[in-house]
Amino acid sequence: MERGSFGRVVVGSVVAALALTGCQLKNGGEDLVNGKTQFVEHCSACHVLARAGASGVTGPDLDAAFRQSRADGMKDSTFAGVVEQQIAHPNRNAQVDPETEKTLPLMPSGLVKGEDARDVAAYVASAVAEPGDDTGPLAAVGAAKAEGTATEKAGTLDIPVAATGLAYKFADATATAGQVTIKSENPQPTEHDIAIEGNGVNAKGEVVTSGGVSQFQANLKPGEYTFYCSVDAHRQGGMEGKLTVK
Repeated sequence: MERGSFGRVVVGSVVAALALTGCQLKNGGEDLVNGKTQFVEHCSACHVLARAGASGVTGPDLDAAFRQSRADGMKDSTFAGVVEQQIAHPNRNAQVDPETEKTLPLMPSGLVKGEDARDVAAYVASAVAEPGDDTGPLAAVGAAKAEGTATEKAGTLDIPVAATGLAYKFADATATAGQVTIKSENPQPTEHDIAIEGNGVNAKGEVVTSGGVSQFQANLKPGEYTFYCSVDAHRQGGMEGKLTVK
């Protein structure tokens, strides 16, 4: 879902609250756990939705877009209908980010379909602009967060992309000074790469998807660097970390 168009549809037309409890795995027949799972896999790289752990920046912030409608007491069913309609028939007009003046990527139509689309719409309707965290089985589903330290071994520093969301698997990295191959496998259908900057180095690998590996070589001196994804606004969405070279 692209930024701008979805927000305009939302304002003044949706959405209401239906609090989610830890045991509530069904909502009007829809499977909320599957809905959250599908949202995280297909949508979290573009959208913000706090309860799903999604921090995307190329599509609209769903919490912000629906917050006023929720406060106005509009119904979940209305919200879910708008979301499902937008999934099936996204806007085809290119949108421009007012801050960067770059053309934003268009959302593919039918990114999720059938029952999956209905489940996604139901989950978003139950979670959007809701404070707190998901509980129960829903708490086990969410966009991945970077954790731990990647360590260079035998001249190769491996910093894979997380399974879902805007994140690498590791939050930071260490390496020994010298010629280092920096690589990042991307299991997601969303495009990502690996890049570094600092101490006179500014280099990146190719953009890859679906199991591809982005990699390059760099001669690193002792000091601190930043590794990040250079695709769209992924870095601003959280895909960056500190690389310490000794």
